[in-house]
Amino acid sequence: MKQPQKILIVDDNASLVHLYQVVFERAGFAVQGATSAQEALDLIDAEMPDLILLDIMMPEIDGLELCRMIRAQYQSAAPLILIYTADSRQEVYQESLAAGANGFLTKNSSIFALPTAVQSYLKQQAS
Repeated sequence: MKQPQKILIVDDNASLVHLYQVVFERAGFAVQGATSAQEALDLIDAEMPDLILLDIMMPEIDGLELCRMIRAQYQSAAPLILIYTADSRQEVYQESLAAGANGFLTKNSSIFALPTAVQSYLKQQAS
C-alpha cells in the first residue's frame, strides 16, 4: 500500500491550520500543522514532509525567513515549499521565489482547491 504524501502546514493562526489539516486529510494526505517557525523546524527534524505550505505573515520569524532557513539547513534534501499568503503583490511573489520557495499560492482561492494545487506541484517534482 502506498504511503500518503506528507504535508506540513505552517500558519500562526491555529484555527486555519486545523481547517487546512481537515481539508488535506480528507484528500488523502498525511498532515501535520505548526503555528510557529520553531515548531515547524522541530517537526521537519522529526519527519521530513514532502511539501510545506507556508504562510508569510507570522510573528518572530516570518515565512520568508523560515523558507531561507529550511533551504540553508537542508539544501537539496529540503522538501517542496509553497508560499500561501493573502498578499498577491508581484514583489511578494518575487521575494518568495528568491527566498527559495518552489511556488506561490494566494489565499483568495478556495481552500478546497488547495489539495489539487498541492498535488500538481508534487507531480511536477516527481517528473
